[in-house]
This record gives sequence, structure tokens and C-alpha cells, in this order.
Amino acid sequence: MTAREEGNNSVNSHFLNHVVASSASHDLIATYDIVAAGGARLLLKGSRIDPTARDRLLEHKLLKPLEDCVQVIDGVSAEKIESIAEQLLERHDLLAALCDGFRVQAVPTALARIQLSYPVRSLLTIYGEYREGRFEHAIGVAMLAMALGRKMFPTEVDRHRLLAIAGLVHDVGELYVDPRCLDGNAPLDPVQWRQIAIHPVQGYRALRSMDGISADVAQAVLMHHERLDGFGYPRGAGGDALPMNAQIVGAADWLMALIESGRTPLASASVATKLMPGEFDAELLTVIVSAARSSAKMKLEMVASGALEKVLPRVEFLVGVSNRWAQSRPWLDERIKEARGDFRRVLESSSQRMHRVHTSFTSTGLNVEDPAGLLRELAALEDAQIQLEVTTIVREIEWRVQEVVRECLLRGALMEPEERAVLRELVERIKGQALEPV
Repeated sequence: MTAREEGNNSVNSHFLNHVVASSASHDLIATYDIVAAGGARLLLKGSRIDPTARDRLLEHKLLKPLEDCVQVIDGVSAEKIESIAEQLLERHDLLAALCDGFRVQAVPTALARIQLSYPVRSLLTIYGEYREGRFEHAIGVAMLAMALGRKMFPTEVDRHRLLAIAGLVHDVGELYVDPRCLDGNAPLDPVQWRQIAIHPVQGYRALRSMDGISADVAQAVLMHHERLDGFGYPRGAGGDALPMNAQIVGAADWLMALIESGRTPLASASVATKLMPGEFDAELLTVIVSAARSSAKMKLEMVASGALEKVLPRVEFLVGVSNRWAQSRPWLDERIKEARGDFRRVLESSSQRMHRVHTSFTSTGLNVEDPAGLLRELAALEDAQIQLEVTTIVREIEWRVQEVVRECLLRGALMEPEERAVLRELVERIKGQALEPV
């Protein structure tokens, strides 16, 4: 729940902890009287917000959401945004390629000149300090969203600004999640993953009536993890229900994650668009791939020597997944016939996604009885491009399988025991091993 939960302005303890932490390095003041739902004034306008106010704020529901009442006096500046944006361009070739070729203002300058309201600037300051690298990620996503918007809709300047703002704030919902779920060092159970999976909803609720945030920006934040084929989250929206703005912000977030991974981002983007079509609009994907490939700045992406030998166990696992899926389809078809409502929709979407994974993997030529022999033949060619493509394909297919497993366990955690058991069995069939008891 956020401080802006409809009809209930309770203060989210995780968000408040981040606010208090920011007060150690910034001056934070109340821009309005902070008033409890019962009428008591908890903090007067102009008062400092610091650790001494924490318990008092947690004890009460507020008349006005806390997000609207906090101002960081020395928050993020246009100069800082532009400086970080320029550093990102110098550091990442794919980012530079996608942001290149505009006769109008350069993307870093255009991004810095967007007028952000005080609540938005303050929220970004708090977000930028809660975890290392997150502010740089937000700026990168904003740059990519603006650049993609410019390429797809060259004359719609207001839309370019909208996309950039949505990119900046797309992940502020993470401020409302238990930090232990975000450290990335341990696997998450379905309950913990659900906290992460609803961060777009939490971000939407925090932003939807904030000064300086339009309804279109809030909607793009809400839907930036949805996918056109309906396999995204938190709601599984797809098709006509997924606006282009949300797709652009989602694609920008996906691309920035590839760029930050440092693992052949151009090859990953290219392979992913071929293997798993239908996640984003075809025109949007064409813009991404063509813009990157046409840039003279792009360097040849290389893989480590002996990569195909190291990838053999992973290929063998994927061959097993593919075979087990083919054997399990009649079983799943029967479960789908018997299912109703949300449970049926989850089974159908999982079936469609796994069928696409199976078809994509088979189309690569890696789904063979003797993957070790095939990889030896490919390695003997000593072709760096082939090695790059194979290792990238394996990584992308692995990720798609993990998505299906994660989504089944997440959705199953919210369903009745009998339905949950079916989804767990589906995961066990895909992985070829029993899951830990819950």
C-alpha cells in the first residue's frame, strides 16, 4: 500500500524510511501542514522532516498523501540530470546509438530542460539515493523513451516529454517495497516476488494525482512491465489494452537493463526480437534494431574463448525443457478444458508462452539429440559471430523459461490450493524436478 491508497492515506513504512534516510544528506521540509485524518496537526508547514517525525507519521492516516507534502530543498538539478545523461552516452554504445541522429536538441539537453514539479523532483531525489545505480538507470530509461518517441512520432514534442518523465519515474514504486526483496542476492519466494511485481501499481498510486504528473504518465508507469502478448505483470494486460506509451517505456526499461548487464546488449536485443515476437509492437522493435545497427559507433561484440564448451550444460537443460514441454501439452490441454476464470487465463497464457519458447528454441537448430556434437562442430568453425549468436540465444531462451516458471508460481500463490497444485506441477514438468514444499 502507498500513502496514496484510495481512501486510505496510511504512510508506507518503507517509503518513510527512505524519506528519513534522505534527511541525513538533504534538507527536507513539509510544504503543507501534515494533518492526521482525525484533524491533529502532526507537522506544520515549513517544519523539517527528520527521524524524530517518523513514529508520529506512522501512527496516523493522513488527510493529504505524504508524497505531496515533502520537498527536498537541494534535490536533483537539471545540471545533474544532463551530466549523468552525457556520461551514460559515453559509457554505453547501444544507448548512444539509439539517442543519435537528432537535429533538434541532443537527448541529454532536452531531458534536462523538462520542467519537473517540486513533488516529482523531491520523489526522484529520494528514489535516486535509496539504492546505488537506480538514478542512473532512471535517466537511461528516460533517454531511451524520449529517443524512441522521437523516432516513432517525430512531430509530437509533448509526447516526447511525457515519455521522458515516465521514464524518470517508472520505478519509484520500488520505494514502497521491502528492501530485502530488492537486494538481488537470494531467490525470492512467490510472496516476496509479488511485492516486486506490484511495484508498478504502487508507483501509479503514488503518482496518479501528483502535481506535474499527467494521467498518461501514471498509466505508462502502471503498465511498463506489461507485454503485448499478455504475459507481463502486474495485470497481464495486452493487445489493445496496452497503450503505445507504456510499450515504449517498457521497451526502454528492457533495453537499459540489457545495456547495464554488459552482456552483448545489441546481440541480445536483436536475438530477443527474432525469437520472441509479439512482446512489443513490430514497428517499435524495427526502430530499435535498425537504429542500433545503422550506427557507425557500434563496436563488434565479442564472447569469451571457449564459450560454446561452457554453454553445453545449459543447452542440454533447454533440450530437456523442450522435450518435457512437448510431452506435457496433452496434460495441460486437459487442465485448461477443466479450468474457469482467472485460473484458465493463467494456464492459457502459460501454454502460449511455453509453446512460443519451444518453437523459438527449435527454430534455432539447437534442439537436437546430440547438442554436444553440434556445439563441437560450431566451435570448430572458429566463427566469433556464430559463438556470439549461440550464447545469446541460450541466455534469452533461459530467461523466457524462467519467466514462465516465475509467473506460474506467483499467480499460483494467489489461488486456491487445487489450482496452485496444478501450476506447481506445470513448473515441475517444465524444470524436470520437484519443487520444495511450501
